[in-house]
Amino acid sequence: MSDPVPRPGRPPRVLRILTVVFTVAAVGSLVLVALDLIVGRPAAGDAFIAFLNSLAAAALWRLGSATRRT
Repeated sequence: MSDPVPRPGRPPRVLRILTVVFTVAAVGSLVLVALDLIVGRPAAGDAFIAFLNSLAAAALWRLGSATRRT
């Protein structure tokens, strides 16, 4: 069985979904870091997760925009 041919100019649906998921996770992680700082808890673990989520979201946004240009 062959895979469907992707339409030119649009990133695949899975890529768009992952981009949104990691962007929401990055924003949520940053909110947790802010709450940790307000409450006075150590924020190192949450900051690390926020960094990783932000890195993944940025990479997916860049990949999606590169897919859209071609």
